[in-house]
Amino acid sequence: MYDVIFLGNQLKEPSLTTLQVDPEALLSCRGRVGDFSLRYRDNGQVREEKTLALVANLDYEHEAGLAGFPTFIEDTQIPEEGNLIFIQDYGQLAPAHINRMGLEKALAAAKGSSSRQVYYFYRSLRFTEGTDDIYEEARQAGVAFFRYEEGKLKVEEPGHLTYNRGGTSMELEGQVLTAPLLSPSPHLEKLARILRLNPSEEGYLQEENVYLAPTLTGRRGVYALGGARNPNSLGGFEEEACYTLEEIAALKNDLQPLVEDEREVDDKKCILCYTCYRVCPHAALEENEEQDAMEVLQEACWGCNGCISHCPAVAISIVGEEEEEKKPGLQVLMCENSAVTARKKLPKNIMDGFISREISCACSLKKEDIYAYLEDSADRVLILGCFEESCKHLEGEQRGQRIVDEVNETLKSLDLGEERVRFERLSPPMEADMKKLLGRWREGQL
Repeated sequence: MYDVIFLGNQLKEPSLTTLQVDPEALLSCRGRVGDFSLRYRDNGQVREEKTLALVANLDYEHEAGLAGFPTFIEDTQIPEEGNLIFIQDYGQLAPAHINRMGLEKALAAAKGSSSRQVYYFYRSLRFTEGTDDIYEEARQAGVAFFRYEEGKLKVEEPGHLTYNRGGTSMELEGQVLTAPLLSPSPHLEKLARILRLNPSEEGYLQEENVYLAPTLTGRRGVYALGGARNPNSLGGFEEEACYTLEEIAALKNDLQPLVEDEREVDDKKCILCYTCYRVCPHAALEENEEQDAMEVLQEACWGCNGCISHCPAVAISIVGEEEEEKKPGLQVLMCENSAVTARKKLPKNIMDGFISREISCACSLKKEDIYAYLEDSADRVLILGCFEESCKHLEGEQRGQRIVDEVNETLKSLDLGEERVRFERLSPPMEADMKKLLGRWREGQL
Protein backbone atom coordinates (compact mmCIF):
# COMPACT_ATOMS: atom_id res chain seq x y z
CA MET A 1 0.00 0.00 0.00
CA TYR A 2 1.55 3.29 -1.14
CA ASP A 3 0.77 6.74 0.20
CA VAL A 4 0.75 8.20 -3.29
CA ILE A 5 1.15 6.95 -6.85
CA PHE A 6 2.34 9.53 -9.36
CA LEU A 7 0.94 9.25 -12.86
CA GLY A 8 3.73 10.94 -14.79
CA ASN A 9 6.48 12.95 -13.10
CA GLN A 10 7.35 11.87 -9.55
CA LEU A 11 7.92 14.22 -6.60
CA LYS A 12 10.26 13.33 -3.76
CA GLU A 13 8.81 13.38 -0.24
CA PRO A 14 10.65 11.36 2.47
CA SER A 15 7.60 11.09 4.73
CA LEU A 16 5.48 9.41 2.04
CA THR A 17 5.89 6.08 0.26
CA THR A 18 5.59 6.70 -3.47
CA LEU A 19 5.46 4.90 -6.80
CA GLN A 20 5.70 6.25 -10.34
CA VAL A 21 3.47 4.81 -13.08
CA ASP A 22 3.59 5.74 -16.75
CA PRO A 23 0.10 7.10 -17.58
CA GLU A 24 0.23 5.25 -20.89
CA ALA A 25 0.53 1.96 -18.94
CA LEU A 26 -2.52 2.59 -16.71
CA LEU A 27 -5.38 0.13 -17.26
CA SER A 28 -7.95 0.79 -14.53
CA CYS A 29 -8.64 2.54 -11.25
CA ARG A 30 -11.17 1.45 -8.65
CA GLY A 31 -11.89 2.32 -5.04
CA ARG A 32 -11.80 5.53 -3.05
CA VAL A 33 -9.44 7.89 -1.29
CA GLY A 34 -7.44 5.82 1.18
CA ASP A 35 -7.99 2.63 -0.81
CA PHE A 36 -7.44 3.10 -4.55
CA SER A 37 -6.59 0.00 -6.57
CA LEU A 38 -4.63 0.56 -9.80
CA ARG A 39 -3.90 -1.93 -12.56
CA TYR A 40 -1.11 -1.12 -15.01
CA ARG A 41 1.35 -2.76 -17.40
CA ASP A 42 4.96 -3.12 -16.33
CA ASN A 43 7.49 -4.88 -18.59
CA GLY A 44 4.81 -6.91 -20.30
CA GLN A 45 3.07 -7.94 -17.06
CA VAL A 46 -0.12 -6.58 -15.51
CA ARG A 47 0.45 -5.40 -11.95
CA GLU A 48 -1.97 -4.17 -9.31
CA GLU A 49 -1.08 -1.77 -6.51
CA LYS A 50 -3.04 -0.01 -3.79
CA THR A 51 -2.56 3.60 -2.77
CA LEU A 52 -4.06 6.24 -0.51
CA ALA A 53 -3.92 8.99 -3.17
CA LEU A 54 -3.11 9.68 -6.82
CA VAL A 55 -1.30 12.63 -8.40
CA ALA A 56 -1.35 13.27 -12.15
CA ASN A 57 1.77 15.35 -12.83
CA LEU A 58 2.57 15.76 -16.51
CA ASP A 59 4.46 18.13 -18.78
CA TYR A 60 2.75 20.49 -21.18
CA GLU A 61 3.01 20.01 -24.91
CA HIS A 62 4.37 23.17 -26.54
CA GLU A 63 5.21 24.46 -29.96
CA ALA A 64 6.31 27.77 -31.42
CA GLY A 65 3.68 30.47 -31.73
CA LEU A 66 5.09 31.18 -35.16
CA ALA A 67 6.47 28.33 -37.22
CA GLY A 68 10.13 28.76 -38.01
CA PHE A 69 10.89 31.12 -35.12
CA PRO A 70 12.34 30.12 -31.70
CA THR A 71 10.38 30.66 -28.50
CA PHE A 72 11.63 32.78 -25.63
CA ILE A 73 11.68 29.78 -23.27
CA GLU A 74 14.35 28.10 -25.42
CA ASP A 75 18.12 28.54 -25.01
CA THR A 76 18.61 30.66 -28.12
CA GLN A 77 21.82 32.42 -29.11
CA ILE A 78 21.01 36.13 -29.22
CA PRO A 79 23.24 38.42 -31.35
CA GLU A 80 24.82 41.47 -29.73
CA GLU A 81 23.58 43.85 -32.41
CA GLY A 82 20.41 44.37 -34.41
CA ASN A 83 16.77 44.48 -33.40
CA LEU A 84 15.44 41.83 -31.02
CA ILE A 85 11.68 41.37 -31.32
CA PHE A 86 9.56 39.57 -28.70
CA ILE A 87 6.06 38.55 -29.77
CA GLN A 88 3.56 37.37 -27.18
CA ASP A 89 -0.05 36.17 -27.64
CA TYR A 90 0.30 35.27 -31.33
CA GLY A 91 -2.48 32.73 -31.86
CA GLN A 92 -3.51 32.51 -28.18
CA LEU A 93 -3.09 34.66 -25.08
CA ALA A 94 -0.03 33.59 -23.12
CA PRO A 95 -0.51 32.47 -19.48
CA ALA A 96 0.77 34.85 -16.81
CA HIS A 97 3.88 32.73 -16.17
CA ILE A 98 4.91 32.73 -19.85
CA ASN A 99 4.17 36.47 -19.93
CA ARG A 100 6.61 36.91 -17.02
CA MET A 101 9.30 34.79 -18.70
CA GLY A 102 9.10 36.96 -21.82
CA LEU A 103 9.46 40.17 -19.81
CA GLU A 104 12.43 38.79 -17.88
CA LYS A 105 14.19 37.75 -21.07
CA ALA A 106 13.49 41.10 -22.75
CA LEU A 107 14.88 42.94 -19.71
CA ALA A 108 18.03 40.80 -19.70
CA ALA A 109 18.50 41.39 -23.44
CA ALA A 110 18.13 45.17 -23.05
CA LYS A 111 20.65 45.23 -20.20
CA GLY A 112 23.05 42.90 -22.03
CA SER A 113 23.77 45.18 -24.96
CA SER A 114 23.51 48.91 -25.63
CA SER A 115 23.92 48.47 -29.39
CA ARG A 116 20.54 46.88 -30.10
CA GLN A 117 16.87 47.83 -29.70
CA VAL A 118 14.48 45.44 -27.97
CA TYR A 119 10.81 45.47 -28.99
CA TYR A 120 7.99 43.70 -27.12
CA PHE A 121 4.65 43.15 -28.90
CA TYR A 122 1.68 41.85 -26.88
CA ARG A 123 -2.10 41.68 -26.89
CA SER A 124 -2.49 41.42 -23.11
CA LEU A 125 -0.02 41.66 -20.23
CA ARG A 126 -1.07 39.41 -17.34
CA PHE A 127 0.55 40.49 -14.11
CA THR A 128 1.47 38.23 -11.20
CA GLU A 129 3.38 39.20 -8.07
CA GLY A 130 6.44 41.24 -9.06
CA THR A 131 5.71 41.24 -12.80
CA ASP A 132 4.77 44.92 -12.81
CA ASP A 133 8.22 45.74 -11.37
CA ILE A 134 9.91 43.77 -14.18
CA TYR A 135 7.74 45.61 -16.73
CA GLU A 136 8.69 49.03 -15.34
CA GLU A 137 12.37 48.09 -15.18
CA ALA A 138 12.25 46.86 -18.79
CA ARG A 139 10.71 50.16 -19.93
CA GLN A 140 13.43 52.11 -18.14
CA ALA A 141 16.07 49.87 -19.75
CA GLY A 142 14.77 50.91 -23.17
CA VAL A 143 12.43 48.04 -24.14
CA ALA A 144 9.78 49.44 -26.49
CA PHE A 145 6.32 47.98 -25.75
CA PHE A 146 3.57 47.87 -28.39
CA ARG A 147 0.06 46.52 -27.90
CA TYR A 148 -1.46 45.00 -31.01
CA GLU A 149 -4.84 43.67 -32.08
CA GLU A 150 -5.35 40.29 -33.67
CA GLY A 151 -4.60 40.46 -37.38
CA LYS A 152 -2.72 43.77 -37.07
CA LEU A 153 0.71 42.18 -36.69
CA LYS A 154 2.28 40.21 -39.54
CA VAL A 155 5.61 38.39 -39.45
CA GLU A 156 7.50 36.92 -42.38
CA GLU A 157 10.74 35.00 -42.50
CA PRO A 158 13.58 35.65 -41.96
CA GLY A 159 12.35 38.30 -39.50
CA HIS A 160 10.40 41.03 -41.26
CA LEU A 161 7.54 42.47 -39.19
CA THR A 162 4.67 44.78 -40.14
CA TYR A 163 2.69 46.48 -37.37
CA ASN A 164 -0.48 48.56 -37.68
CA ARG A 165 -2.49 50.19 -34.93
CA GLY A 166 -4.78 53.17 -35.46
CA GLY A 167 -2.76 55.62 -37.50
CA THR A 168 0.55 53.97 -36.63
CA SER A 169 2.35 51.83 -39.17
CA MET A 170 5.79 50.30 -38.69
CA GLU A 171 8.11 47.84 -40.40
CA LEU A 172 10.94 46.14 -38.55
CA GLU A 173 13.71 43.66 -39.27
CA GLY A 174 15.36 41.60 -36.56
CA GLN A 175 15.53 38.34 -34.66
CA VAL A 176 12.08 37.22 -33.55
CA LEU A 177 11.33 35.30 -30.36
CA THR A 178 7.75 34.15 -29.69
CA ALA A 179 5.78 32.85 -26.74
CA PRO A 180 5.22 29.07 -26.91
CA LEU A 181 1.74 27.68 -27.51
CA LEU A 182 0.83 25.31 -24.67
CA SER A 183 -1.52 22.34 -24.93
CA PRO A 184 -2.43 19.45 -22.60
CA SER A 185 -0.48 16.23 -22.56
CA PRO A 186 -1.94 13.61 -24.96
CA HIS A 187 -2.18 11.25 -21.97
CA LEU A 188 -4.86 13.37 -20.26
CA GLU A 189 -7.80 12.14 -22.33
CA LYS A 190 -7.08 8.56 -21.26
CA LEU A 191 -6.46 9.55 -17.63
CA ALA A 192 -9.73 11.48 -17.43
CA ARG A 193 -11.63 8.42 -18.68
CA ILE A 194 -9.94 5.90 -16.33
CA LEU A 195 -10.01 8.21 -13.28
CA ARG A 196 -13.62 9.20 -14.02
CA LEU A 197 -12.92 12.93 -14.11
CA ASN A 198 -14.63 15.57 -16.22
CA PRO A 199 -11.87 17.39 -18.11
CA SER A 200 -12.04 21.09 -18.92
CA GLU A 201 -12.88 22.34 -22.41
CA GLU A 202 -9.16 22.52 -23.17
CA GLY A 203 -8.65 18.92 -21.98
CA TYR A 204 -7.04 19.49 -18.56
CA LEU A 205 -8.06 17.53 -15.44
CA GLN A 206 -9.13 20.63 -13.56
CA GLU A 207 -11.15 23.64 -14.67
CA GLU A 208 -9.70 27.09 -14.14
CA ASN A 209 -12.12 27.91 -11.31
CA VAL A 210 -11.62 30.25 -8.35
CA TYR A 211 -13.86 28.04 -6.20
CA LEU A 212 -11.50 25.05 -6.47
CA ALA A 213 -8.59 24.70 -4.09
CA PRO A 214 -5.23 24.22 -5.83
CA THR A 215 -4.70 20.82 -7.51
CA LEU A 216 -7.97 19.26 -6.23
CA THR A 217 -10.15 17.45 -8.76
CA GLY A 218 -13.76 16.31 -8.55
CA ARG A 219 -12.63 12.95 -7.15
CA ARG A 220 -11.36 13.06 -3.60
CA GLY A 221 -7.78 11.84 -3.27
CA VAL A 222 -6.95 12.52 -6.94
CA TYR A 223 -4.82 15.61 -7.60
CA ALA A 224 -3.71 17.40 -10.78
CA LEU A 225 -0.30 19.09 -10.97
CA GLY A 226 1.70 20.83 -13.69
CA GLY A 227 0.43 20.08 -17.19
CA ALA A 228 -2.50 18.08 -15.80
CA ARG A 229 -3.99 21.32 -14.48
CA ASN A 230 -4.12 24.43 -16.63
CA PRO A 231 -1.43 26.79 -17.95
CA ASN A 232 -2.22 29.52 -15.44
CA SER A 233 -0.99 27.25 -12.65
CA LEU A 234 2.54 27.30 -14.07
CA GLY A 235 3.86 30.10 -11.89
CA GLY A 236 2.83 28.48 -8.63
CA PHE A 237 4.00 24.91 -9.25
CA GLU A 238 6.30 24.68 -6.20
CA GLU A 239 3.62 25.98 -3.84
CA GLU A 240 0.98 23.69 -5.36
CA ALA A 241 3.25 20.65 -5.13
CA CYS A 242 3.91 21.43 -1.45
CA TYR A 243 0.17 21.87 -0.80
CA THR A 244 -0.63 18.56 -2.48
CA LEU A 245 1.92 16.54 -0.52
CA GLU A 246 0.81 18.15 2.76
CA GLU A 247 -2.81 17.34 1.91
CA ILE A 248 -1.93 13.69 1.28
CA ALA A 249 0.04 13.52 4.55
CA ALA A 250 -3.01 14.92 6.39
CA LEU A 251 -5.27 12.28 4.81
CA LYS A 252 -2.77 9.59 5.81
CA ASN A 253 -2.91 10.69 9.44
CA ASP A 254 -6.64 11.31 9.70
CA LEU A 255 -8.95 10.27 6.86
CA GLN A 256 -12.53 11.20 7.70
CA PRO A 257 -15.72 11.28 5.57
CA LEU A 258 -16.58 14.72 4.23
CA VAL A 259 -20.23 14.56 5.30
CA GLU A 260 -21.79 13.32 8.53
CA ASP A 261 -24.87 11.70 6.97
CA GLU A 262 -24.12 8.46 5.14
CA ARG A 263 -25.79 7.52 1.89
CA GLU A 264 -26.71 3.87 1.39
CA VAL A 265 -28.00 1.66 -1.41
CA ASP A 266 -30.84 -0.79 -0.79
CA ASP A 267 -29.55 -3.92 -2.52
CA LYS A 268 -33.12 -5.27 -2.74
CA LYS A 269 -34.20 -2.29 -4.83
CA CYS A 270 -31.02 -1.66 -6.85
CA ILE A 271 -31.32 -2.87 -10.45
CA LEU A 272 -27.67 -2.21 -11.38
CA CYS A 273 -28.62 0.26 -14.10
CA TYR A 274 -25.45 2.25 -13.34
CA THR A 275 -27.34 5.56 -13.46
CA CYS A 276 -25.79 6.68 -10.16
CA TYR A 277 -22.35 5.59 -11.37
CA ARG A 278 -22.69 7.79 -14.44
CA VAL A 279 -24.16 10.89 -12.79
CA CYS A 280 -21.96 11.09 -9.66
CA PRO A 281 -19.41 13.86 -10.31
CA HIS A 282 -17.14 12.52 -7.54
CA ALA A 283 -16.85 8.85 -8.58
CA ALA A 284 -18.32 7.88 -5.20
CA LEU A 285 -20.33 4.85 -6.37
CA GLU A 286 -19.14 1.45 -7.55
CA GLU A 287 -20.64 -1.98 -7.99
CA ASN A 288 -20.46 -4.27 -4.95
CA GLU A 289 -20.05 -7.61 -6.70
CA GLU A 290 -20.88 -9.62 -3.56
CA GLN A 291 -24.27 -7.93 -3.17
CA ASP A 292 -25.02 -7.50 -6.89
CA ALA A 293 -25.84 -3.87 -6.17
CA MET A 294 -24.19 -0.47 -6.26
CA GLU A 295 -22.35 0.79 -3.18
CA VAL A 296 -21.67 4.32 -1.93
CA LEU A 297 -17.99 4.90 -1.15
CA GLN A 298 -18.50 7.02 1.98
CA GLU A 299 -15.03 8.63 2.11
CA ALA A 300 -15.44 9.79 -1.50
CA CYS A 301 -18.98 11.15 -1.10
CA TRP A 302 -19.47 14.94 -1.07
CA GLY A 303 -23.16 14.71 -0.13
CA CYS A 304 -24.53 16.36 -3.28
CA ASN A 305 -27.39 13.78 -3.44
CA GLY A 306 -27.21 13.59 -7.23
CA CYS A 307 -27.39 9.79 -6.96
CA ILE A 308 -30.54 9.98 -4.82
CA SER A 309 -32.39 12.32 -7.17
CA HIS A 310 -31.47 10.35 -10.32
CA CYS A 311 -31.95 6.75 -9.10
CA PRO A 312 -34.93 5.34 -11.08
CA ALA A 313 -35.46 2.56 -8.51
CA VAL A 314 -35.44 4.94 -5.50
CA ALA A 315 -32.80 2.64 -4.03
CA ILE A 316 -30.48 5.27 -2.51
CA SER A 317 -31.24 7.19 0.67
CA ILE A 318 -29.64 9.04 3.57
CA VAL A 319 -29.10 6.72 6.54
CA GLY A 320 -31.51 7.48 9.40
CA GLU A 321 -33.51 10.07 7.49
CA GLU A 322 -37.23 9.68 8.01
CA GLU A 323 -39.90 10.79 5.61
CA GLU A 324 -41.00 14.28 6.64
CA GLU A 325 -44.65 14.51 7.59
CA LYS A 326 -46.39 16.72 5.08
CA LYS A 327 -48.81 19.34 6.41
CA PRO A 328 -50.70 21.75 4.17
CA GLY A 329 -50.44 25.47 4.75
CA LEU A 330 -48.19 28.48 4.30
CA GLN A 331 -44.70 27.25 3.51
CA VAL A 332 -41.67 29.52 4.00
CA LEU A 333 -38.31 28.40 2.60
CA MET A 334 -35.45 30.51 3.99
CA CYS A 335 -31.91 30.77 2.62
CA GLU A 336 -29.42 30.09 5.42
CA ASN A 337 -27.19 32.93 4.18
CA SER A 338 -29.78 35.71 4.37
CA ALA A 339 -33.33 35.07 5.62
CA VAL A 340 -32.29 32.70 8.43
CA THR A 341 -29.92 35.34 9.83
CA ALA A 342 -32.63 38.00 9.61
CA ARG A 343 -35.19 35.73 11.31
CA LYS A 344 -32.89 35.18 14.31
CA LYS A 345 -33.16 38.90 15.06
CA LEU A 346 -36.97 38.68 15.30
CA PRO A 347 -39.18 37.28 18.12
CA LYS A 348 -39.56 33.48 18.09
CA ASN A 349 -43.32 33.67 17.51
CA ILE A 350 -42.77 35.44 14.19
CA MET A 351 -43.01 32.04 12.45
CA ASP A 352 -46.28 31.01 14.15
CA GLY A 353 -48.72 29.80 11.54
CA PHE A 354 -46.01 28.97 9.02
CA ILE A 355 -44.33 25.72 8.06
CA SER A 356 -40.74 26.96 7.80
CA ARG A 357 -37.64 25.27 6.45
CA GLU A 358 -34.03 26.32 6.13
CA ILE A 359 -32.37 25.69 2.76
CA SER A 360 -28.71 26.02 1.77
CA CYS A 361 -29.38 28.23 -1.26
CA ALA A 362 -32.71 29.50 -2.54
CA CYS A 363 -31.45 29.55 -6.11
CA SER A 364 -30.43 25.90 -6.14
CA LEU A 365 -34.05 24.74 -5.69
CA LYS A 366 -35.47 22.60 -8.47
CA LYS A 367 -39.02 22.77 -9.75
CA GLU A 368 -39.74 19.28 -8.43
CA ASP A 369 -38.70 20.43 -4.94
CA ILE A 370 -41.25 23.25 -5.07
CA TYR A 371 -44.01 21.01 -6.48
CA ALA A 372 -43.48 18.69 -3.47
CA TYR A 373 -44.58 21.56 -1.19
CA LEU A 374 -47.74 22.17 -3.21
CA GLU A 375 -49.45 18.80 -2.88
CA ASP A 376 -52.46 20.28 -1.05
CA SER A 377 -54.62 22.94 -2.69
CA ALA A 378 -54.14 25.14 0.41
CA ASP A 379 -50.35 25.11 0.07
CA ARG A 380 -48.52 28.30 -0.84
CA VAL A 381 -44.74 28.69 -0.89
CA LEU A 382 -42.75 31.82 -0.04
CA ILE A 383 -39.05 31.56 -0.94
CA LEU A 384 -36.74 34.04 0.76
CA GLY A 385 -33.36 34.25 -0.97
CA CYS A 386 -30.41 36.63 -1.39
CA PHE A 387 -29.90 39.60 -3.65
CA GLU A 388 -27.97 38.76 -6.82
CA GLU A 389 -24.65 40.26 -5.71
CA SER A 390 -24.78 38.26 -2.46
CA CYS A 391 -26.02 34.92 -3.79
CA LYS A 392 -23.43 32.12 -3.72
CA HIS A 393 -25.11 30.37 -6.66
CA LEU A 394 -23.26 31.06 -9.92
CA GLU A 395 -26.42 32.30 -11.65
CA GLY A 396 -27.48 34.48 -8.71
CA GLU A 397 -31.05 35.17 -7.75
CA GLN A 398 -32.12 35.35 -11.41
CA ARG A 399 -32.39 31.57 -11.50
CA GLY A 400 -34.60 31.52 -8.40
CA GLN A 401 -37.03 34.02 -9.92
CA ARG A 402 -37.06 32.16 -13.24
CA ILE A 403 -37.85 28.82 -11.57
CA VAL A 404 -40.69 30.40 -9.56
CA ASP A 405 -42.15 31.99 -12.71
CA GLU A 406 -42.08 28.65 -14.53
CA VAL A 407 -43.78 26.85 -11.60
CA ASN A 408 -46.56 29.45 -11.43
CA GLU A 409 -47.07 29.28 -15.19
CA THR A 410 -47.42 25.48 -15.02
CA LEU A 411 -49.89 25.67 -12.11
CA LYS A 412 -51.97 28.22 -14.01
CA SER A 413 -52.06 26.09 -17.17
CA LEU A 414 -53.33 23.13 -15.10
CA ASP A 415 -55.97 25.24 -13.30
CA LEU A 416 -54.23 24.60 -9.98
CA GLY A 417 -54.19 28.22 -8.91
CA GLU A 418 -52.20 31.33 -9.65
CA GLU A 419 -49.30 32.98 -7.82
CA ARG A 420 -49.02 30.18 -5.24
CA VAL A 421 -45.24 30.57 -5.19
CA ARG A 422 -43.39 33.81 -4.47
CA PHE A 423 -39.68 34.67 -4.58
CA GLU A 424 -38.47 37.59 -2.45
CA ARG A 425 -34.98 38.92 -1.76
CA LEU A 426 -33.51 39.71 1.63
CA SER A 427 -30.16 40.42 3.23
CA PRO A 428 -29.22 39.60 6.86
CA PRO A 429 -29.84 43.19 8.16
CA MET A 430 -33.36 43.31 6.67
CA GLU A 431 -35.28 41.86 9.63
CA ALA A 432 -37.88 44.65 9.50
CA ASP A 433 -38.53 43.90 5.81
CA MET A 434 -38.83 40.20 6.62
CA LYS A 435 -41.43 40.92 9.30
CA LYS A 436 -43.53 42.90 6.81
CA LEU A 437 -43.17 40.17 4.15
CA LEU A 438 -44.33 37.44 6.54
CA GLY A 439 -47.28 39.54 7.65
CA ARG A 440 -48.40 40.18 4.08
CA TRP A 441 -47.86 36.50 3.17
CA ARG A 442 -49.98 35.40 6.15
CA GLU A 443 -52.80 37.76 5.10
CA GLY A 444 -52.64 36.77 1.43
CA GLN A 445 -51.49 40.19 0.25
CA LEU A 446 -48.49 38.93 -1.75
